[in-house]
Amino acid sequence: MATSTLQVRVDTTLRQEAETFFTNAGLDISSAVRLFLKQVVIRQRMPFEIVAADPFFSEANQRVLAESIRSYERGEAQRRELIDA
Repeated sequence: MATSTLQVRVDTTLRQEAETFFTNAGLDISSAVRLFLKQVVIRQRMPFEIVAADPFFSEANQRVLAESIRSYERGEAQRRELIDA
């Protein structure tokens, strides 16, 4: 099997944190990247859910939003005007 080199630039802190995780999992970065690429090919999609670090998407905020929607659907919502900041 022929091989090729894949070169990726990443933030130093991200690399160090990832290396720590992979070492604890018994992997090196090259093996982890190969594992990731294999899973993408096998599944024909990302092998995990992509999550935003934006607090808007946090579980707690999503629960509040879901309850707000239920409240609206029960007719309990009140109209508010947006305030220009």
